[in-house]
Amino acid sequence: MNHLNPFISIITVSLNAEATIEDTLVSVSLQQRSFDIEHICVDGGSTDRTRDVVDAWALRAGHIRRIYELDHGIFDAMNKGLRAAKGEYVLFLNADDFLVAPDTLATAMHAARPGGDRNPDLIAGDVSMGVVGGHGLWRHRRAPRLLARARGTGLFPIQQGLFAKRRMLEHAGGFDACLKLGSDVNLFYDLERRFNPAIHLLRTDVAFMRAGGAANAGLRAVWLGSREIYAHLVPTHGVVRSAIMVLVKTLQSLSELRYGRCRHGRWFASGADHSRR
Repeated sequence: MNHLNPFISIITVSLNAEATIEDTLVSVSLQQRSFDIEHICVDGGSTDRTRDVVDAWALRAGHIRRIYELDHGIFDAMNKGLRAAKGEYVLFLNADDFLVAPDTLATAMHAARPGGDRNPDLIAGDVSMGVVGGHGLWRHRRAPRLLARARGTGLFPIQQGLFAKRRMLEHAGGFDACLKLGSDVNLFYDLERRFNPAIHLLRTDVAFMRAGGAANAGLRAVWLGSREIYAHLVPTHGVVRSAIMVLVKTLQSLSELRYGRCRHGRWFASGADHSRR
């Protein structure tokens, strides 16, 4: 395939992710698709074997591009990936996440085609979050079914399940690299307010997130992230509406909680193991 004009740019940022990033790379490389993609791997200075793993897969897969340089945090690294991206759509898939099935990208793009003038601005799917194959408390992070109709209420899609038009992200200025936790949610709220984007909702999971990311590391992280989001909203939405939006965001997060066996780990484990033989 010709990777000079990819349909989707997948951006993965990493720092000392040797233990998990191969799963991310494998899940992208296994995709069954009829369109071009690129996988941009941005590493901010890992001291483990993260870059060795990426380099080995780059030799096997021509769609992998590498950016190795210091950054000022995760959102700065994501902006670097966005600036390098060429795809019509962008998906941010972190180094401890993976796509859940070999037809994930094809399924997500069923409502769009390369260069189509009616392609939606955002394609939002669901994400599972927990311990692969684990049993206990986990989260099914669904894109709210009212997302396209109840705009400006605080509902938001999960970043790892969101395909966004690159040009729109660029016009919005990308992520606020000064923030540590809430910049992805803030960017969606900005897109919603400024561009009134056309949104297509998927009824399936896009990615699996391993539990333990910075924004999900406990109640303190949730509180700090909510403070960042509230401070960002107040100048454009006012105190009362901003507080309501943060409350809705929090309630949405609480509604994601599940108990039992965590979904979407079993297929990938067997598929990834098979691909490495």
